[in-house]
Amino acid sequence: MSNGIGVGPRLTELAKHVGVPRSTANLRVRMLTEKHIVTGYRPEINWEELGYYINGYMGVECPKSVVGDLINFLENQEWVFGIWEVTTGKYGLLVMCRFQQYSEIEQVQTFTKTVQGVRDADVFLLGKYHKLK
Repeated sequence: MSNGIGVGPRLTELAKHVGVPRSTANLRVRMLTEKHIVTGYRPEINWEELGYYINGYMGVECPKSVVGDLINFLENQEWVFGIWEVTTGKYGLLVMCRFQQYSEIEQVQTFTKTVQGVRDADVFLLGKYHKLK
């Protein structure tokens, strides 16, 4: 496992959830880990407790030639929590964002558009999340 934290404390809960004995759940988790299908266990962070109440994505319209420079710029921004290179559609990058205040969103859009090569930047704010079973 990549981070050294195991599923141990929650194995009973996992076994109950999938309807198998704890020993079976343990064996299956170990097999998935050995096959590198399960690569680690990460903490679940409550971003609202840290003051980040606004979540969304920003699509950055730009040519492929500036994607590397934009990634270098964006990975140093406090509000960026993930960056994907986009292979289809009008955006060159899709950026996962978290904000503490709405005023930050407008500042980010304005500032990002001043970066060399950026044609446009659209922010998509997320509403209520509906978890699938």
